[in-house]
Amino acid sequence: MKASYLKPLVALVLLATFTSAQSASASQPVSGISTTAYNEGTDTAAAFYNPLVVSNVNLTLPQLSVDTLNNNPGTTVYQHAAVTLTTADGKVTSFADIGVRIKGQATRTNLYNKAPLKLKFDAFVAGQKFMGLTRMTLNSMVQDPSFVHEDSAYRLYRAMGVTAPRTTYSWLTLNGADFGLYMNVETIDSQMLKRWMTPAHLYSSNCYLADITPSQSGCYDTNFGDTNRSDLNAAIATSSLDGAAWWTEINKVADMTAVINLMATDLYTSNWDGYTDVVQNNYYLAFDTTGKFRIIPWGQDGAFPMDSSAQLDFLGRGPAFRNFGNQQRSVLLRKCVAYDPCTALLVKAQVKVKEKARDLDMSGFKNKIAAVINSAYVSHETRSNPDVGAAAYWQNWLDTFFTMRTTALRDFLLTRAPEAPELTVTGVPILGSTLQATAISWDFSSTFSFQWLRDGVAINNAVDTAYSVSTDDLGHNLSVRVSANKPNFTSAATTSVAQLVSNPKAAAAAITGNSVVGGLLTASPTENDSIRVLYRWYRVGKVISGATGSTYVPIAADYLKAITVTTTVNQTGFAINTTTSKPVTIQAGTIEAPTVAIAGSNAVAETMLINATIPVGVKGAYQWLNDGVAISGATRTSYVLKPVDLGHNISARVTLTRTAYNPLMLTTNAIAVVAASQIKQPIPGITGMPRVAKTLTGVAGSWDSGSKLTYQWFRDGVVIPTAIAKSYKLTLADLGHSLTFKVTSTKLGYVTVNTSSSPTVLITN
Repeated sequence: MKASYLKPLVALVLLATFTSAQSASASQPVSGISTTAYNEGTDTAAAFYNPLVVSNVNLTLPQLSVDTLNNNPGTTVYQHAAVTLTTADGKVTSFADIGVRIKGQATRTNLYNKAPLKLKFDAFVAGQKFMGLTRMTLNSMVQDPSFVHEDSAYRLYRAMGVTAPRTTYSWLTLNGADFGLYMNVETIDSQMLKRWMTPAHLYSSNCYLADITPSQSGCYDTNFGDTNRSDLNAAIATSSLDGAAWWTEINKVADMTAVINLMATDLYTSNWDGYTDVVQNNYYLAFDTTGKFRIIPWGQDGAFPMDSSAQLDFLGRGPAFRNFGNQQRSVLLRKCVAYDPCTALLVKAQVKVKEKARDLDMSGFKNKIAAVINSAYVSHETRSNPDVGAAAYWQNWLDTFFTMRTTALRDFLLTRAPEAPELTVTGVPILGSTLQATAISWDFSSTFSFQWLRDGVAINNAVDTAYSVSTDDLGHNLSVRVSANKPNFTSAATTSVAQLVSNPKAAAAAITGNSVVGGLLTASPTENDSIRVLYRWYRVGKVISGATGSTYVPIAADYLKAITVTTTVNQTGFAINTTTSKPVTIQAGTIEAPTVAIAGSNAVAETMLINATIPVGVKGAYQWLNDGVAISGATRTSYVLKPVDLGHNISARVTLTRTAYNPLMLTTNAIAVVAASQIKQPIPGITGMPRVAKTLTGVAGSWDSGSKLTYQWFRDGVVIPTAIAKSYKLTLADLGHSLTFKVTSTKLGYVTVNTSSSPTVLITN
């Protein structure tokens, strides 16, 4: 291992103490989109790792921890801290003592500069966990101005079946100061691995150019498992092999489907800072209990580069981006592209990545994330890019990137010879039928052409996907050849299994369909190129006038009658054959249900109407209902609401009848009846001399017919007991007071009305 390729620690000079570097500010609120569509897994933490929500991580570090981390950002020793975590649903969890350290390579810095962090909940308190997690990784995203590249890349890896972490977002505060928006990435540990495999060992690389070769074997730290590295050594040993020998042995020590999918995703996303390209960086090796490894991607801020020189070739050819290191791609990629069977799988996997990106709607996904984080969080950044416009610019680059990579992949595929497509043929090879050819290929750069064959010889003009079998094909074998075509290459063709064309004798007459009045009956056999059929329909053995088609709709005259059809078949190779079907008895038809409803005012004395479009030939009968019970005599399309209906629900039942059809009964929606308003509501008056011992007379006025009037006299607005007649004799008690006369009108089914005389009368002596 070359010392120059050890991952560097950033040496920093402290300019001030942490507590004076930033003023405290209120943390951003938790937020997000209420959805579980992006949750993955069934573990407790699945709800936490939702990329469309933002949680709060509020750290409190004692001064000793602050000084230790600032003086030595490269330490792997966890320092004491307290934390309060608030999830997007508002649930708050606090731990008084957890471990915190700084992480990263090029992004490793002191706390001031938005340091990336690792939290270890059980560092000092055994068994302490948050939502089942013992660790939490907070990426600062200072190298990802889009704030969405890591989320997007990891999602694509997982969709490809690659063991890769889940992600969410957290807003971090430290000792009361806002540190900004972090990518909260699922930590790669035994707990995470158990969702994907039964882990035996987990190795992390501590070098650039860390590869599965003897010279770089010292680049791997054991993160999980015992000290026996025989599985790693067995994987390294395969690097001395090539071709078929390598392929045989590597499949014994690697899950090559997962490895190829990882490399394909690396190449398609142009992840130049991962395992596959020349950096050989940012990854883990995870071995299961069978001794097979997978490669786990880690640190995806280099994916989706805008620099054209960083957009990787699909077979890892060409100069290295930034001329990094030894210019050699990873040993697994080099071995794979040198062995055709592996290369074919790698190319197919890259097409699958393209399809996954389309199916996952990666552009729509990042737009949803942007809607959550841009205005509410990115704009409040103080330690990295706070420019929402710049963030959106980098986010929207993904729209261009995926389109560009699909075009680049198509251009790459056009440099490779086409492969024969898969071919299926459906249909029965008999005269008059149609055969359908369907071709499928993973290689979307190929175009298809079809040619139907008779006994292996091309049939003129038969170049469509469908072919109609004709009398010329009788007794011959039909097949179809589909060719995958690319410019400058010989086509690759697949030919279907030949099928002998026959002309089986047409079946005897038969009837299928709905044997009811108004239904549709269909006679068989049907006509085709080799069969001509004459049809004649019968009712109880008698010809039905005009019924000479292959279908027949029974009418009312057919009700409970036996219907048959006679077919006369003129078929190539057979004598003319006349047969009669078994009879079918026609049952009552079904009346098509119209929409029925009631309209009109729902107040007493108003008229309600039934709205119904009655089909032609159908009779309607009507019945109005009060709370579902028939109202005697109410059998017309209109009904005048009566006082007895007040407070009840009125509906109407419509019964439709038609000869030879089953009756149809429909009930409208129910409407509650309310009280009507009285029309005449006069203002009462008072006549008579307003003096003690004189008699006053109330004038009620003219009210609606049927109204019942009651009276009440008031002295200064207070009821005078027993003064309930139209006339009232004044007493000394009324002297100097005002009297009013109130009339109350009640009528069954109507709103009660109270009116009082105006003006009042002042009583004198």
